[in-house]
Amino acid sequence: MVELPHLRCPGCGKHLGPVKARNIPLAEKFEDCLRRCERCRIGATNAKNPAKVRFIQGEKPPEAPKPEVPQQEAAKPEPAPQEPPQEPPQP
Repeated sequence: MVELPHLRCPGCGKHLGPVKARNIPLAEKFEDCLRRCERCRIGATNAKNPAKVRFIQGEKPPEAPKPEVPQQEAAKPEPAPQEPPQEPPQP
């Protein structure tokens, strides 16, 4: 049995691993990585030597559709009443 040493997620710093496995598959995409951070969607390749590990960004999970909220028309402010200009007093 092979043990992959623990690493830290470069996104959030969470510990990934260590992982023990009989077979260590080649990791070319996020789903193949045995050490993954599901929160950040970052996986560490399955290299035993930490110096040779690469990090793989997984695809973002599909976002749930946002409910549509009917938009109300913005009320237009009424113009301030204007006073007629006053004439200066005559001497």
